[in-house]
Amino acid sequence: MSDRYDVIIVGAGIIGTGIARELSRYKLDVGVLEKKPDVGWGTTKANSGIIHAGYDAKPGTVKSSFSAPGNKMYEKWTEVLSVPFKRLGSFVSTEDESQLGKLEKLLEQGEENGVEGLEIITDRRKIEELEPNITKGVEAVLYAPTAGVVAPYKLSIALYENARANGVDFQFNSPVNDITKTSEADGFEFYVEAGGSRYEGDYVINAAGIYSGKIADMVGDDSFSIFPARGEYYLLDSEIEEYVRRINFPLPTEESKGILVTPAAEGSIIFGPNHQPLDKPSVATTQTGLDQVLNGAMKLFPDIDTSKIRTNFAGLRAKAGSDDFVIGESGAARNFINVAGIQSPGLTAAPAISKHVIGILEESGLELSEDPGFDPKREPIPKFAEMDTEEIVSYTDKYEAAKDIVCRCEEVTRAEIEEAIDRGATTLDGIKFRTRSRMGSCQGGFCTPRLIEILADKLGISPKEVTKKGDNSYLLAEETKKGE
Repeated sequence: MSDRYDVIIVGAGIIGTGIARELSRYKLDVGVLEKKPDVGWGTTKANSGIIHAGYDAKPGTVKSSFSAPGNKMYEKWTEVLSVPFKRLGSFVSTEDESQLGKLEKLLEQGEENGVEGLEIITDRRKIEELEPNITKGVEAVLYAPTAGVVAPYKLSIALYENARANGVDFQFNSPVNDITKTSEADGFEFYVEAGGSRYEGDYVINAAGIYSGKIADMVGDDSFSIFPARGEYYLLDSEIEEYVRRINFPLPTEESKGILVTPAAEGSIIFGPNHQPLDKPSVATTQTGLDQVLNGAMKLFPDIDTSKIRTNFAGLRAKAGSDDFVIGESGAARNFINVAGIQSPGLTAAPAISKHVIGILEESGLELSEDPGFDPKREPIPKFAEMDTEEIVSYTDKYEAAKDIVCRCEEVTRAEIEEAIDRGATTLDGIKFRTRSRMGSCQGGFCTPRLIEILADKLGISPKEVTKKGDNSYLLAEETKKGE
């Protein structure tokens, strides 16, 4: 037996969920195949969350054609999906006036790419007005007021929830093992083997991130290769969130935009990333890499309180050999659409890429008939920590579970956790990314046992079956007996 779709999307990161949500506007059967237990767990969840202004991409590249347009779409995208987004503005800084020409080149590139409001500031008083705690050595900055920050994992979750509410079918724990191209006489174009099941589809969209090269290989497309690169980060406590006001970059290099220091959309501060090309994917952090991140950040903010560092993590970038986005119908298989090599500024470009892919599908012959029942809005989980007194009274009167604070650091109630599970969380990380439990100062030291208990109860499984992030990431081994 197999499930039949008009369009199959491989990958549920920010690109896969964005395209799925755009397709849900139409009368189509759409299926999304994701190898992980949840959305956004590849490149999407572990990055700096920057919505770039668009000056960095070289004019004429595919990146440049989507960066500034994607940036301009973010207010509407995040507002209708109820996702935190802050347009903070960004700095590219230099302590050497002889490097002013590099800032001017970035400004010229940005203007050619359609970025608005760029300016070079050399007045130290104005620099300090915009970023009071930046190192005293900064002589000049390129200021891009349109840059911003978003919570990428929350955006991916919101896109997923809205797409699912509008009829898109998501299959998790479903790694794609094989794709067979069929003849048109069979009535469809592809067989996709994934997670022990077989799916039929007229169109396949390859949005598999660092694995997109392998997915393309399955249909005989060897036109590009993906080279994974790791970036390491430090995350600081939200207690000092006001210390950094803008997104702060050093002058970029050929390999990287450099170690940045930025506020996060949900209040903390991020240092990173570095750039480490890899032979095979790995999100392990290294002391050498983390030292590099810390040293780079301290050059921009030498007096920041590093005792407020709460955790570190690493993410992966899906870098194509061309160092550009790979977007378009494959030359090896008609109706197979590659959306690959989506590294930075891929998050920025995501809304524009999602709309563009719909156009590719239409040009390839997919009939698009708008669904009058499409609802673009998605409501978030009510957040107890952000309620005023009147809202708290109403909320706790309605939900007995709202009186039970499970995560003390972030003030997350049992009602929020239960709703996160109802919306699709099946792991501790799934709850974390939806509610911020285990993201506070204790990093889950107090709330993890309660979360395991609630997950097990809601899912009807043994606490031993609860995982941090799927696969074999179990937390409990055996139940102890009294007296032992």
